[in-house]
Amino acid sequence: MTEIRLEKSLPSEQERVGQPSVPAEGLERYFAREGVDPLPYAFEGKIAVHPGLGGSGVEKQDFEATLEPLLAEPRTGKTVAYIHVPFCETHCLYCGFYNKAYREDESRIYADALIQELRLWRGRPGQDAGPVHAVYMGGGTPTALQADDLRRILKEVRAVLPLANDCEITVEGRLSNFGPDKMEACFEGGANRFSLGVQSFDTEIRQAMGRVSDRDTLIRQLQLLQSYDQAAVIVDLIYGFPMQTMERWLADIATAQSLKLDGADCYQLNVYRNTPLAKAIESGRLPAGADVPMQSAMFAAGVKAMQKGFYRRLSISHWARTSRERNLYNLYVKGRAHCLAFGPGAGGNLDQSDYRAWQEEVRAGRKPIAMLFRPFPQGKLFKAIAEGMEQGWLDMPGLEAAYGIPLGEVWKPVLEQWERAGLVERDGAFIVLTLAGQFWQVNLSQLLLDYLKRALEA
Repeated sequence: MTEIRLEKSLPSEQERVGQPSVPAEGLERYFAREGVDPLPYAFEGKIAVHPGLGGSGVEKQDFEATLEPLLAEPRTGKTVAYIHVPFCETHCLYCGFYNKAYREDESRIYADALIQELRLWRGRPGQDAGPVHAVYMGGGTPTALQADDLRRILKEVRAVLPLANDCEITVEGRLSNFGPDKMEACFEGGANRFSLGVQSFDTEIRQAMGRVSDRDTLIRQLQLLQSYDQAAVIVDLIYGFPMQTMERWLADIATAQSLKLDGADCYQLNVYRNTPLAKAIESGRLPAGADVPMQSAMFAAGVKAMQKGFYRRLSISHWARTSRERNLYNLYVKGRAHCLAFGPGAGGNLDQSDYRAWQEEVRAGRKPIAMLFRPFPQGKLFKAIAEGMEQGWLDMPGLEAAYGIPLGEVWKPVLEQWERAGLVERDGAFIVLTLAGQFWQVNLSQLLLDYLKRALEA
């Protein structure tokens, strides 16, 4: 079911703060280490989860009364839609996302319920008024669904949602069990981007992580998908796996580049508690993955390799080779965009991860909602900061003009210390992350938001 974080207009001029500040005795927790190489050692450890925006929960009995006024208003600004597919044919060791074991007979049942959910808010301005700029079908593994169900879900999305003329429509998935029938069904449904979880081309690493296809199969499947010449083809690569040396990591990048894909995403492995990977490492069945210094070296080597291959950087982790790759969903969803959410484990802005409960609510003609949050007054500003940091820079004058808060003065002690530590530098009025700052970007984003929230509440 869906988690919805409500959007509201900016505070009025009278509500905006003048000169918030943080007491000097509380500053040290925001500072990085000085006198060390900042790339591996700026902080004691990395924050794995992207910055949260906070907010207060709405009681379940107030869900309908809270949502109705929002649904009666047309959306303005960028909008994305997220469709959650809960199924996976296998559970990769490192994965901490909600998923449900896939059975072929579930595909039709799920598609029927999802199509019904897509229609629930039809005719409501909150869904129908204003273009949707990116649609992301994620999971789970959307490509596990049967070809006909992929086709009819995508066609229904195009029929129900007011997609922009240049809407990016992404199908996420894996290359195993993704043959011509499913590829062609996605094209017929209007998909124009595929984000495929390769993670590594190294067969030994893949098998250790519970992946099915070997290196040669991956390459053949990618070449088949590319041969249609109908959509952007992107692969996810991960660094920091157990057994993954620097040489193996660079070999993965070289393989991806040799295929002339439209883009690639380079992510760091996060080992979450209670995942099969964490348990395998704890039991000694697998060696530990790369430590932070090694991860930082892999990150830097990856940046260098992508730049040397003349890839265009779209954000900290996302790279494009051709103009087909825009990465709109990932950019917008981490920023100020509205997010219309559908499916049993989706989260949006305008949740419920119980698959059966989601089905029952949809069949009863109700939008399935598990949680509803009201943002605090500066929620839009916080999203704008997260959006900028995701791209590696902050437009300080633009943020100050838009939100009426003197961020340069508020953050001055922290930004000056980070500059001394080698994490940020100034380019005119812009704050730009150095290579080390890019590696520690999630830490920096969370610290900036925590610091600002504390200053606003002081």
